Amino acid sequence: MSKAKTKPAMADRPEELSCFPLDPAGDGSFKYLRYFYKRGANRAGIIEPVLAKLTPAGHKAAHNDLLLPDAAGGEYMDLCYLLQRYDAMLPAAERNGFAQFTLRLPPDQPPHRGWEQARAWVRSYFVRQEQLAALMILHLPYLAGSPNASHIHIVLPARRLTVNGFTGHARDIISDGGCHNALNAWLSFQQETGSCAK
Repeated sequence: MSKAKTKPAMADRPEELSCFPLDPAGDGSFKYLRYFYKRGANRAGIIEPVLAKLTPAGHKAAHNDLLLPDAAGGEYMDLCYLLQRYDAMLPAAERNGFAQFTLRLPPDQPPHRGWEQARAWVRSYFVRQEQLAALMILHLPYLAGSPNASHIHIVLPARRLTVNGFTGHARDIISDGGCHNALNAWLSFQQETGSCAK
């Protein structure tokens, strides 16, 4: 008598997100990851990979903040609710899951200075101008004994958030071109406000 299979076949498992990286600045100071699906059905959601960014390598992120467009309903202030609604409303035809921008902080300045400048830019560019929800996460690797540079992740679900909830796809932002446009906007913002990055 043969033993029953205890693990589901690979074809039955939900598809995990794939990832495409870009380093448009060429020096690691402004990096981009686009998380996407290759198939249109039976997909794992974005909740688990997004929440995992709050506990890098088993320790808590130093700080995080969820920024919402002005028209978004108050219930979206709950990150788990926002991610659940995003997964529930993502059409099978839409392959983008979310984007992550990473800004490296200068080692000779306190992290809060870079955090506040980045937060002002994210609110101005991604949240107010592009109507995207933005989760900002501050990682300070030195707290865990790592020599890696302190940095900020900006996680953007790939649909715009309005008074009606998640609506239009943000392919203009969650794309290679959108990555380069964001870098140009960040550099312009730093010139206007006084750069704290190196």
